[in-house]
Amino acid sequence: MLKIGNIEKDRNGKYIISRDYFRQGMVFKDENAYRNRRNEPCYVPELSDSVYCGQDFLNMCHGQQEFADELFEEVDWQHPETLMQDWFVNNEWIICEGCGCLVNYGDGSNDKVCPNCGRKVEVN
Repeated sequence: MLKIGNIEKDRNGKYIISRDYFRQGMVFKDENAYRNRRNEPCYVPELSDSVYCGQDFLNMCHGQQEFADELFEEVDWQHPETLMQDWFVNNEWIICEGCGCLVNYGDGSNDKVCPNCGRKVEVN
């Protein structure tokens, strides 16, 4: 499993972050922590000391695992919220107005129906 950089806590509980280069920036990223230890650090962006765990990705994605997985896999220097916003702006992901679930509109299939509630979805 992918592991870029390292993170540990000092005796005061503060994170000590060691980043390494990954795709476009210097980050900490730990796929094993993301997949198997949901409440442990799995990602730190390049220009920030914000620490994300797998549960954070799942929460950002409305509890939808496949979206959290895609977000974790693709984030490579920025905050995950920033990447998500890019996807919303570019109509790759949209939010169903009926149930609030995420719909992958930009995956090539251009889903027209929410997989959760069956409501027709359209880009703004």
